[in-house]
Amino acid sequence: MKLLSTIGTLCIVIFGATSVVADNIPAQHGTVALTFDDGPNPDYTPKILAVLKENHIHATFFMVAANAKRWPYLVKMILADGNKIGNHSYTHPMLTKLSAAGLHHEVIDSENVIANIAGFRPACLRYPFGASNAHVRAYIHAAGITPVPMGWNTFDYDEPGVQKIVSQAMKGVHSGAVILMHDGFPGVNRSQTLAALPILIADVRKKGLGFSAICG
Repeated sequence: MKLLSTIGTLCIVIFGATSVVADNIPAQHGTVALTFDDGPNPDYTPKILAVLKENHIHATFFMVAANAKRWPYLVKMILADGNKIGNHSYTHPMLTKLSAAGLHHEVIDSENVIANIAGFRPACLRYPFGASNAHVRAYIHAAGITPVPMGWNTFDYDEPGVQKIVSQAMKGVHSGAVILMHDGFPGVNRSQTLAALPILIADVRKKGLGFSAICG
């Protein structure tokens, strides 16, 4: 396991580039990728894992390092079930508004925290709020991490109702689609996400599509 340190002059060179784009990593052909942000959450992550396991599906969990540090057993549970993990920053700020020191904490320190638990560095970082710019993406790339966008947003965090979550998700379903849901921070209500998940899985399969995990 290799931990990261300060990035250094490589970033300075890359930051001079006119454009650094996020890496759009699709699901495998003929499949949809389910992704869950903001956890791990002791109230909902295990329940979401149970639904995935019952349906023989692997997903990707983009986790906040502060939550991973607080509940490392959940990180190990996610991995033990064959799922993938990604970085979602240390405290979930808007990365575009951070100083150099703030970026280091949210990108580098978060990688190291998760790596200390998982035994390997997450390959991808999904920036919070879908907010990035060339500077932020270059910083992430220079750290040897792939920056990824949020995918198709189900807006499940708004708690719009189970059927609305499913309907919104299905609008973005196609071969290669990446669907964004949330297992969430501790204390938040993700009961609608949990209830929508098996319905969404069934509806995706009715369209003749399978499931795969990104950032593995």
